[in-house]
Amino acid sequence: MKYATSALIGAIATLSGVSAFSPATFSRRSLATTARPSTATDIVTGPDGQAATSKQEDIDLTLAIIMGHDPRSATVSSEQFVSEAELEQLTEDDEPEVVEDVDISIPYDATSKLAYEASDKSMAFDDFKAQYLADAVALVISKQPVDISIPYDATSKLAYEASDKSMAFADFKVQYLADAVALVISKQPVDISIPYDATSKLAYEASDKSMAFADFKVQYLADAVALVISKQPVDISIPYDATSKNAYEASDKSMAFADFKVQYLADAIALVKSKQPGNEADEPEEAASSDISIPYDATSKLAYEASDKSMAFDDFKVQYLAGAVALVISKQPVDISIPYDAAAKLAYEAGDKSMSFADFKPTYVADAIALVVSKKA
Repeated sequence: MKYATSALIGAIATLSGVSAFSPATFSRRSLATTARPSTATDIVTGPDGQAATSKQEDIDLTLAIIMGHDPRSATVSSEQFVSEAELEQLTEDDEPEVVEDVDISIPYDATSKLAYEASDKSMAFDDFKAQYLADAVALVISKQPVDISIPYDATSKLAYEASDKSMAFADFKVQYLADAVALVISKQPVDISIPYDATSKLAYEASDKSMAFADFKVQYLADAVALVISKQPVDISIPYDATSKNAYEASDKSMAFADFKVQYLADAIALVKSKQPGNEADEPEEAASSDISIPYDATSKLAYEASDKSMAFDDFKVQYLAGAVALVISKQPVDISIPYDAAAKLAYEAGDKSMSFADFKPTYVADAIALVVSKKA
């Protein structure tokens, strides 16, 4: 196409020498002046066009067609246009650079070849490849998920292998499972609480067993209740008429105590009133007899008067106070809790007592702990 364009440009130059037209001077100036065609829409070619009426019109039409073909020509001179066209022609004549396609795909037996190159090449590649692929497939198969679950009868099989195998496994399995179920049932939570009559049983085992346990238990509980009641706080307060009794015992007892008591209290009240401020006694003797406080040994005196007076009061008083102190001590709260080793004692009493209780107790406690631990499962 560009070659044809160059030919047309050459033809334009040739037209200046055609003898069919009248001679005229065709200079660069006239070319530059006249080679300014109208827009492409002013040129009509083909069946609707008209032939040029003169040489100049023919040249103008030809230049207009050529200049309209390439829009760049509208801003350059004809010399520049010819030069650019020739340069483009030379560029097209250059041989294009051929880029070869490169295959970068990995052949399917690349791993085989790589493994072969790393081997000692003691066999042909084709034989090595077959062996290598077989080994690769076997390796992949071996890597499939493995069933590591334990079969439900694994324990039966293990126990059977450890046995003397005196019976078929099928029979052994039935027996083994039955025993296992029985063992689990026997391991259910065990009641290790101490029964409420544990102390009765312990006391019975320590007795001479001269009566049935049922009768002994009734008696034992009755005694225990009586003991608890006897340990209640004891009223050791001095009764309000202790001084009346004391004074009565010191009197000649010429009247009944009830009458004496009324008289004694009336005299005591009168005496107290007389001791109030403003009622001082007229006589020193009366003042000396005005102390109505209870002496600390009043109870001793009262007890002595009630005794057979077989000893002097001073000796009786010492004995009485000692007995009173012992009585108070005996009335302190009593520990009726069950000792921590009551169960061990009960088990020992029920056993054959082939060893001392001190030796039996550690063994019993250890066995009890082991039993409790085994029941946690």
